[in-house]
Amino acid sequence: MADGNIPPAPSSNPVAVVRRLLPATPETVYDEWIDPDALSDWMCPRPARCLGVALEPWPGGSLRFDIDDSGVMFFVVGKFLVMDRPHLLSFTWSCSTWPDPSVGSIVTVSLEANGDDETLMTIEHSLLPADLVDSHQHGWALISQQLETELERSLRGS
Repeated sequence: MADGNIPPAPSSNPVAVVRRLLPATPETVYDEWIDPDALSDWMCPRPARCLGVALEPWPGGSLRFDIDDSGVMFFVVGKFLVMDRPHLLSFTWSCSTWPDPSVGSIVTVSLEANGDDETLMTIEHSLLPADLVDSHQHGWALISQQLETELERSLRGS
């Protein structure tokens, strides 16, 4: 596709799925997902910004993103479920702006080497409230594009 996202396979369950080819090894991409400073740069779909990132990057460890979206402050919290560097990480995800913020969903990030210096990243966000799947699909597509931009910037050394 022109925007760099690879369309997801059809599914009968409402799951937000984004696939993107990234210009870095799986190890580098995985490390971006567990580095609070890196996440601050690319995690929230613009114009939203991560103002704070707190991570305990081990199974059972917590995560929290404090977010400003055009003056609206909210947060996302979760727990890491699986951490298998450099192939897979998974965590729960609950957002303070959801109609029921106690609802938990699951984000799974799969990383597959593509040649020597590229990674096919697949983000699957499951157990979302049905009315939020499309917005999360769009958000993860933007986030994956922002991650690609940050990785390209790192390659250029700027």
